[in-house]
Amino acid sequence: MFEPTIEIISHTPDIEKLCTTAVKHTYRKGKPSELMRGVSDKEKENLLGNIMRAGHLSVIEHGYFTIFFNDVSVFFEQFLIEHRLASYTVKSRRYVDYSESGFVVPNYLEDKPILRKRYADTVKKLFGIYRFLVDKGVPVEDARFVLPYCFKTSIICTMNSRELRHFLERCLANEYAEIRKVGKVLLPKVKRIAPEIYGDLELKNPEMEEKIVSFDMEGRKPRKKVELLYYTEKPDEKIVLANLVKNTGMDTESLREKVEEFKEKVMDSVLKSRRPRELEQANFTFRINNLSLSILTHITRHRIHSLIVPDFTLSGKSSNYVVPESVRMTGILEKKYREAFEISNDLQNFLLKKKVPKEDLVYNYLSGNIIDIITTMNARELYHFIRLRTCERAQWEVREIANQMLKLVMSAATLTFRRAGPSCFLFGRCPEGKLTCGKFEEVVSRYRDLHEKSEGHLGRFL
Repeated sequence: MFEPTIEIISHTPDIEKLCTTAVKHTYRKGKPSELMRGVSDKEKENLLGNIMRAGHLSVIEHGYFTIFFNDVSVFFEQFLIEHRLASYTVKSRRYVDYSESGFVVPNYLEDKPILRKRYADTVKKLFGIYRFLVDKGVPVEDARFVLPYCFKTSIICTMNSRELRHFLERCLANEYAEIRKVGKVLLPKVKRIAPEIYGDLELKNPEMEEKIVSFDMEGRKPRKKVELLYYTEKPDEKIVLANLVKNTGMDTESLREKVEEFKEKVMDSVLKSRRPRELEQANFTFRINNLSLSILTHITRHRIHSLIVPDFTLSGKSSNYVVPESVRMTGILEKKYREAFEISNDLQNFLLKKKVPKEDLVYNYLSGNIIDIITTMNARELYHFIRLRTCERAQWEVREIANQMLKLVMSAATLTFRRAGPSCFLFGRCPEGKLTCGKFEEVVSRYRDLHEKSEGHLGRFL
């Protein structure tokens, strides 16, 4: 039977006393330290309980929990990191060998020995292929594409009390048995620490969303890896205008007349700023196609963007997958790699015929299977994303995506993205220390050439 190991590593001391103090601070005189000394159990029950029942949950954001999730599947990890108001540290699958990580058995198969054996035998073969590839020198970051979504991982997560409450509510009414089990195991642990904050939560019947459309993963036409679907109209002008409003206070019509005259000087100032909030005024929406499930986590981890991922049970398991260069055209390596996806597809077809619920079939998806997503980022977050993900040390698939995004936004907002690129290009130095790629001059020259093709006068801004 699946049993996740969940440990509360640390939490805010006297968490409910602190949150009750926040309530008292809103309407009583006195310093918080004085108010906190006077908090009684009755006040925690009445003040904190009443204000939460009224829906004013901001007061519980002052308390934090740091939680260790162990023996959970990478599928659960994807669910967890979609909660953006939290901090995560995940055991790396680019550098850590996961040969002995173990795997989760879906709830439906627990009491069905024949189905369970077929499932377990297939997963063990997939781990065997993973070990074979790693032993033959395939980088771990490429070999991981053959790992199924049931393999176990571990995560350290820090959430404030409000986000943790939201997370638990989603767990306790979730259609996926593993996620419900995590909620069931974690709930009594947090209730003991903060009964007023979490005392009303309980396990509920799964909330099944209505599926109103069909989904055809196989009838797809060839498409570009990255598409810029839409973006803020005239983004350069809007960013410049925002800066002029902030710094001059002149009326809008007068400033509109000055945008063209001052745009290069103003944009240069914005891009050199330590706090370029003006960049947040322009949004860009991308569709990223044929993205591997493994790299989906790289993108999900970026907190400040709006991400739309298809429902796994609705989209189903794609028969298409990523083939890395490290195994392509290498005889036995490519054969073994493709064998992993063949035996996974065979298991999928077998389980489908046995009427296994779709929510349990997701554990058979391989990390190299593909999916399409949509994300919206503002220009400031795009600078951050591009800086990290175009670096030579970034994983090759996400680096390819970031470079295509850069080229698209350079065409849409040439002035705004005139300095965008990896850290070495943006800052003139490599921040990676001993882990540097060793190609500083080559990389900087490549991005300088890219920008100069977009606009011939970039040089004076570097």
